[in-house]
Amino acid sequence: MKNRSIYRCLYPISFLYGVGVRLRNYLYNKEILKSKSYPIPIICIGNLSVGGSGKTPMVEYLIRHLGSKYRIAVVSRGYKRRSKGLVIALPNDTASQIGDEPRQILYNFPKVMMVLDGNRRRAIEYLLSLPKEEQPEIILLDDGFQHRRVLPSLSILLTDWNKPYIKDKLLPVGRLRESLEGALRADCIILTRCPEEIPPIEYRIMERNLSLYPHQSLLFSRTVSGDLTPLFPKEAVAANNGNVKQRVIAIAGIAQPEYFFADLKKRFNVIKTLHYPDHHHFSERELASFSTLLSDHPSSLLVLTQKDAVRIIDYKEKLPQQLKSRLYYIPIETVLSEEDSTKLEKIVEKTIRQVNQNSSLHL
Repeated sequence: MKNRSIYRCLYPISFLYGVGVRLRNYLYNKEILKSKSYPIPIICIGNLSVGGSGKTPMVEYLIRHLGSKYRIAVVSRGYKRRSKGLVIALPNDTASQIGDEPRQILYNFPKVMMVLDGNRRRAIEYLLSLPKEEQPEIILLDDGFQHRRVLPSLSILLTDWNKPYIKDKLLPVGRLRESLEGALRADCIILTRCPEEIPPIEYRIMERNLSLYPHQSLLFSRTVSGDLTPLFPKEAVAANNGNVKQRVIAIAGIAQPEYFFADLKKRFNVIKTLHYPDHHHFSERELASFSTLLSDHPSSLLVLTQKDAVRIIDYKEKLPQQLKSRLYYIPIETVLSEEDSTKLEKIVEKTIRQVNQNSSLHL
C-alpha cells in the first residue's frame, strides 16, 4: 500500500515535468529557441526513454558499416566522465576519464574520432575547424535526440521491442524523457532487441501501434552476443570448451541486465548473478569480493558485459593474477536483416547526398 501511495504521488510531478518538456519543444518547434544546422551530415542516435535501448551498439553498427567509406567522428557528452568541457578522447583514456560508453567505442574502434562535450555545438564546431583533410565526413551524435540546439541531418530513434515508448509514461512515473509527440522528429525508428523470428502479423501490429508518419521509416534490429572473450588474454585461463557447460558468475552494471543474464543462462551454467547500477564504477572492496567469489568457486569464470569490462580494465595493475586470469566479457552487436540493412544504407546515403548538395550550393 505504501509503494502504491508513493507511486500515485509521482503523477503530479510527472505532469509538471511534461509541461516543462512540452514548452521547451514548442519553443524549438516555433523557432523561438533556435536549432543550428551544419554543412556536414550529422546522424543523431537517441531514444525517448532513460536507460539502455541499444544506442552504443547502434553507433558501433554505423561505424562498422560506414567507416570504410567515410571519415567518421562521434560526438558524445561522455556520461559520468570525470573530465570537464571539450575533450578529444583517445583509446588509452580510462573509462573514468571519458565515460564507459566512449571507452567501449574506442576499445572496439580505436581509429575513430571521438569528441566529448555536453555542448554539442561546440564539439561540432571544433571538428569543422580542423584542417580539411582531417575533418570528418559524417558526425554521429550519440544520445542527442533531446539536444535540440543542434538540428541533425538524420534522426534515428531507438526503442526496445519489449518496452516500446508507446507503452511507457513520463518521468518519474515511467521512463520517458519527453512525451510521445517527440517521436515525430525522428526520420527513422528502429526497434531494438527484436526476436529472431517475428510473425508478419506482429510486424503489422507494431507498425499500426507506432502510428508512423509518411516521412518515417520503421526498421527492426536484434542483438547478437559474441563468444566468451578474455579481458586479459595473456593471463587468461582457457574457457571450458567440452560437453559440460562452463560455470560462470555473471556481473552487470547496466540499465537492463535481464537480457544479459537470460542470454548467459541459455549458454552457460550460471551459478550466481550480481547486478549493480548503470555506469557503476567498481570499488576496490567490490573487486576484492570478486576474488573471494572465484576462490569459493574454483572452476568458474567471472563474466561481464563489455561496458563493465572497459571500466574494470582500468584497474589492471591492481588486480590479483587469479582474478585477471578468469575475467571474461561477452561482446554484442546490433544486427539488421539484409532488407532493413539495405534500407538504412539507402536512407543514410540519401541524407549524405542532400547535405553535400546543399553545402555546395551555399559555397
